[in-house]
Amino acid sequence: MAFMKTLFFVVYLLSSLLLLHSIATHEGLESITLSLIHPFSVHSPFYPGKNVTDVEKTNLLIQATVDRMRHLFPMTTRSQGKYWNGSSEVDDIAATVLEYSGAYYVAKVGIGSFPPVPGPKWLTYYLIMDTGSHITWVQCEGCNPCFPLIQIPNFPFSRSQSYRSIPCGHRDCPTPREDCYGGSCGFIARYSGNDGPLTRGTIARETLTFSSDISGSMAYNNLFLACGLQNNNYRFRQPNKIAGLLDLGPGGRGTPPIWRQVDQKRFSYCLFTSEQTSSKLHIGEGARLAQPQVMSTPLLRGSDISIAGIRLKLWGFFRFGGCVIDTGVPFTSIVAKAYSIVRIVFIRYFAQFGLQLYGSGSRPSGLPMFDLCFPRPPQGFRFPTMTFHFKRADLVVQPTGVFSVGSNYICVTLRSGDVTLIGAYQQTQHKFSFDLELGNTGTLFFAPENCGAPV
Repeated sequence: MAFMKTLFFVVYLLSSLLLLHSIATHEGLESITLSLIHPFSVHSPFYPGKNVTDVEKTNLLIQATVDRMRHLFPMTTRSQGKYWNGSSEVDDIAATVLEYSGAYYVAKVGIGSFPPVPGPKWLTYYLIMDTGSHITWVQCEGCNPCFPLIQIPNFPFSRSQSYRSIPCGHRDCPTPREDCYGGSCGFIARYSGNDGPLTRGTIARETLTFSSDISGSMAYNNLFLACGLQNNNYRFRQPNKIAGLLDLGPGGRGTPPIWRQVDQKRFSYCLFTSEQTSSKLHIGEGARLAQPQVMSTPLLRGSDISIAGIRLKLWGFFRFGGCVIDTGVPFTSIVAKAYSIVRIVFIRYFAQFGLQLYGSGSRPSGLPMFDLCFPRPPQGFRFPTMTFHFKRADLVVQPTGVFSVGSNYICVTLRSGDVTLIGAYQQTQHKFSFDLELGNTGTLFFAPENCGAPV
C-alpha cells in the first residue's frame, strides 16, 4: 500500500485487457514481447461484429471507462447523468464492475501440463490482464458457484502434471493464514465493494506458457496460480470466454505480479487506436527506450495541462489526488474542478471558429455520450493539442488522441471525475516505459512513436 500511495502514476499496466501473441524463446531470456490486439479487431474474442457503428463502439469504450472507475474507486465514483459532465449532483454508487462491455484487451495464456496429449501440452485460457489486482487466477474444476465458460473446461488442475498444491500456513504461501481454503493456501479477491464480484479458492504452483504463431512458446515453471472455486456476482456478457485474471500490478496482499515472478522490474507498452493494427508490450530489457525524444519523470504527484499551447495552471487541483496513468481506462477523466476549466477553454477555442457547443436542446441524435460535442469543423480547421505537464517532462497528446470525429460532429474524449486518470486513448502513439528500480519511487520514460503494426 505504501508503494501505491507514493506513485504519481499508479501503474495499472494493462488492467485493462490485452491479447497475448508472442514471446521470445531463446536461452537466457531477457524480455517478453507481447502483441496487443485492439478489442474491436476481428482477431479479438470481443469483436462486436461488422454491423456495429463507430458511435456504438465509442459508447462501449465510454461504458468501459465508467466500469473501470467503479472498479478502482468504488466508494468515490459518481454517476454523472446521460452525458459526461461535471454539473450533476447525484448519490454515490458502488456498482458491479465486471459487467464487461467487450471494450477490452485480453491475454491468451497456456496453463498446466497435460502430456501425452497431441499438440500443445497445455490448455489455453483468456484472462483479463489486470494490474489493479493482486492475484492471478483461473476458474477451476469443482467450482461452486461458477460463471459460464464456453469452448474450454474449467481448469482441470487435478490432471495437470505441473500443478503443485501449497499447504495452509506453509512458508511458500504468499497470503495470510486467515485466507486459507480448507487445508490449502488460499486467497480472497473482492472487486468493487461488498456487493461486487468475489472469488475465493486455493493458491498453488503451476506452469504458465505464453505462445505465438511466429516464435513458438516459452513456459515458466512454478509460478503462483490461484484456482477460483467460489465465484460470485460475475456478469460476463454471454457467450463468455473469459476464465480469470492475469495480475501485472505493483504487488500487495496476494501472489506476486507476473513481471516480478519472472524476475523483471521494467516494462513498456505502445498503443495504437486502429482496429487493423497491433501494439506491443515488453517486459524486461526490451522495455528500454532508445529514441532521441525520450523524456522522463519521477513517479511522484503533480501535473498541469495546456490546451493549444496555453498553460492552464492547474497544479493545485492535482496536489493531493495526483494523477493515474491507466491503460484499463479507455478515456481520460479529470478531477471536477480542473475539468470545469478545461471545459471552458475548449468551448472558447471552438467559439473562435463559430462552432458552438451542442446543448441539450440542440444536440443531434446519434452522438457519442460525451459532454463536449460540437458541429464538425470545416476542412483546414486547426485542431488543438493537449499537453500534460509533469516534472521535467511534457506529454503532448496529438488531436487523434483528444477528439472523436464523425460525419457531423467532433467530441472531446474527456470526462469529469473524482480523480484524474490518463486513459489509453490519450496514450496512443507514445511508447511508455516504467522502470521500478530508478529513483526512490521509480521512473516513467516516454517518447512519441508510431505504435501500430499490421495484424
